[in-house]
Amino acid sequence: MKTKIKGLGEVILRVHDMELMKNFYHQTLGLELINESEKYTFFKIADGYKGHNQTLALFAKTNLNAFGEGFSDLKKDHSTLHHFALEIDKEDYANVLNFCSASNIEYVTEVFEWINWRSIFIKDPESNVVEFVCHDS
Repeated sequence: MKTKIKGLGEVILRVHDMELMKNFYHQTLGLELINESEKYTFFKIADGYKGHNQTLALFAKTNLNAFGEGFSDLKKDHSTLHHFALEIDKEDYANVLNFCSASNIEYVTEVFEWINWRSIFIKDPESNVVEFVCHDS
């Protein structure tokens, strides 16, 4: 492929409980809600490339994917999602830690010295691992 990738456009999660997950990402984490229906909820993470926002979307388990596969067609043990990461400023690192502590959100921290990153990992209500990562300089 000769096309240079410009950024990450979307992360899509299939969810069991749309309302619970929507409230977590909107009210708890503060992501901007940009569109919703019975079948999906879209949040803006950041400005993207030439008008395409970087987004997190929640899809109801009844939605089919681009290949026509439903939620029940996909085997849980075949999922390759390990976690997804949201970039934060180093100055906000302590704020995220304090927020997690004050909100009783379990977290794990890790420093990746080889790349100079510092991370905080949490789980959403459906046990997806979310990383908050910053450059540690």
